[in-house]
Amino acid sequence: MHKLFLKIADKLRMPYDPNPLRRDEVVRFLSQRPSFSHEEWQARFAPDIPLDFIRWFREACSRYFEYDLSAALPDDRLVEDLGMYDATWGDVDWDILEDYEGEYDAKIPPDEQLGIKTFGQLLEALWLHTQKQNVMNAPETTGATPRA
Repeated sequence: MHKLFLKIADKLRMPYDPNPLRRDEVVRFLSQRPSFSHEEWQARFAPDIPLDFIRWFREACSRYFEYDLSAALPDDRLVEDLGMYDATWGDVDWDILEDYEGEYDAKIPPDEQLGIKTFGQLLEALWLHTQKQNVMNAPETTGATPRA
């Protein structure tokens, strides 16, 4: 009976709305794996990225995908494995980027968004951009001592 309702909902949905059948498929896929806490995920997959950034990234992605991504792995493909765009709202990527820009006061140019295919690549792209932004915003040091 559940599948029947999902099929009906799929027929009635707008093009940018989540496909309930695909969403159900992705949720089942993720539920077959162990979940990782933020600390476990960082230690295992991204030890060079600070825990606060990992926490923000995983929580933001789960919030905008609208399902739990605590079992998502760095090699998971955003579209094929995690259902980006078909199991999520069509503008999920924009929502994540807007959240990132608001949280880290940084804007990612469109050319830096190209080639991102996996969950781990998205994390790395955002983290590397944050690092570039920090370098660009750092005050210049000339080695001169200030005048008294």
